[in-house]
Amino acid sequence: MFTPTKRRVEDLLNSPTRFDIPLYQRDFKWGKDEAREFIDDLASSADPDAAPLFLGTIILSAAKQQRTTIIDGQQRLTTILLLLVACRARAIALAHAELAQNILTKIAFVDSTTAEVSGPRLIASPSVRDLFNYIATAEWKGDFPAKVGKVWVRRQTKRLKPIYDYFSKVLEEYPRGKLSQFLRAVYGTTVITIEVESDVDALSIFERTNARGMELEISDLLKNHLFSKQVEDIQERWEQIADNAGGTLLRMLKYFYVARNGYILKSQLYRQLKAYTDRIGAGELTASLVGFSEFYRACKSPTDDAVREFFKSRELTELSGHEERCGAIVRSLQALNEFGVTQFCPVAYAAIECTCRVGGGNTKKHAVMLAETFEALERYHFINNAICDRVGNEVERLYADTCESLCQASEPEEVLKRLRGDLREKLASEEEFTERFCELSYSPGDVPLIAYLFDRLNNHGLHGSQRLAIYNPDSRLLKRNNNIEHFLPQKPKNGAVADGRAMEVVDNIGNLLVVSYRTNSKLGNASPREKVAKLKGPLAAEIQNNVYVKDFIEKYGPYADDWNRERIENRARDMARKAYREVWRVS
Repeated sequence: MFTPTKRRVEDLLNSPTRFDIPLYQRDFKWGKDEAREFIDDLASSADPDAAPLFLGTIILSAAKQQRTTIIDGQQRLTTILLLLVACRARAIALAHAELAQNILTKIAFVDSTTAEVSGPRLIASPSVRDLFNYIATAEWKGDFPAKVGKVWVRRQTKRLKPIYDYFSKVLEEYPRGKLSQFLRAVYGTTVITIEVESDVDALSIFERTNARGMELEISDLLKNHLFSKQVEDIQERWEQIADNAGGTLLRMLKYFYVARNGYILKSQLYRQLKAYTDRIGAGELTASLVGFSEFYRACKSPTDDAVREFFKSRELTELSGHEERCGAIVRSLQALNEFGVTQFCPVAYAAIECTCRVGGGNTKKHAVMLAETFEALERYHFINNAICDRVGNEVERLYADTCESLCQASEPEEVLKRLRGDLREKLASEEEFTERFCELSYSPGDVPLIAYLFDRLNNHGLHGSQRLAIYNPDSRLLKRNNNIEHFLPQKPKNGAVADGRAMEVVDNIGNLLVVSYRTNSKLGNASPREKVAKLKGPLAAEIQNNVYVKDFIEKYGPYADDWNRERIENRARDMARKAYREVWRVS
């Protein structure tokens, strides 16, 4: 028998037990979107008259030797503790030492007689554990090193730093009083804990919970509501909706509501979905949700066939039957997927719905307008998110308000024109973009983004058969077809002595090209001078369609004998200027 117990987060973090994420758990996966929703919900509950935020059920194993296994709830608990790390940093910045020390006692075990930390309260997922242990200390100064001890933590930093940076950006506006009020909301947040006795029970519950997905509360409530309305074939249709959501059902439900009604907090989502269901009818809502889920699936896995079939199902013949326009939208969706951006889904869907409603599915004007809208979304999110690492919620209100306007519009053209203008207004400055762009450097995990970047540089202004496909979202095909080429080789051949200052930036974007796998293997570790000779001579035919490679040779080839740090950094700045002013210009 399992007995659910209602507990405050503060009580959970004051308990004498250490929480442990077992190896069979999935990795820590929450990102800035979930962090943003969490902060929004906390902010809405920080008002003294508001009810405490409820975070759902956390399933635990019974404590053994002051150690408790988290069966379900690691994403929420890890995020809460990361938020408290950011709150502690804010308290330190405000010179509020007592508050900072109190927060530390929630993050880690602190000896009451020596004030020394004996370890974090959470043994985090192995996917972030080394870095989490590093930042959950009294000595942490806000840095995110490349290594912790002897362990490289770049991947762990990519998981935790964007969330931490977002929390810090929100908290930097909080004075002492507001920070304390916010902490009361965090500590007052409630959960239902369920404790199980045996490891067998723990594994069994973990398997059942994760077979159904993490986001159970709102989706199950809505499903049950639709069942109660006796919607025809609801079981089959709900399975289709959940399958199309691909494990992000809660996010998809929120996006669906925003596309139809505008802005909503997650804490209000079920109540408003239920009201919307009662307003339009359970059958119509189910059918609409199936349609939206098909679009959402196409956005998350954008292939030519999937996107074309979706447009065909909406009778958007000027898109489904036009290879260049449909292909352009597929490429934009693939790019947005590469950036890890999904916030655009509601506004893109609302634009499509409005176009269909006004009968624009078979007009060239509307087809071109939709293609330009997807391109503008891609370019904006490349600049602000993929490069400048801005927080995603800076356009959440804009997208939600645009959805409202599209739902009421008799013609989408003016609304979408205004959206593009608003995106231009919200763009990061050229100075910020250039600074962040020039920090780009080669690492195995960044190969797809680098390939995407050179794909757009090479194909800017080209159409149809003129284009050279450099980027492919399938990492296996990407690696098979194209490789990153270091103009100054990482390992000069024949023991040649390289310029030490140049080698410090050998992985910088200013020293990189993307060429075919065959060309890359033929260039090998040759010197810049030898590579220029090969690319102008025996390998010239292999780069015939590589416009940017030929431009590179023309512009920088004369400096091959003196390819130093300054030239690499200058080339990076040249690329950034062209990228911002021309290639990713939001028009």
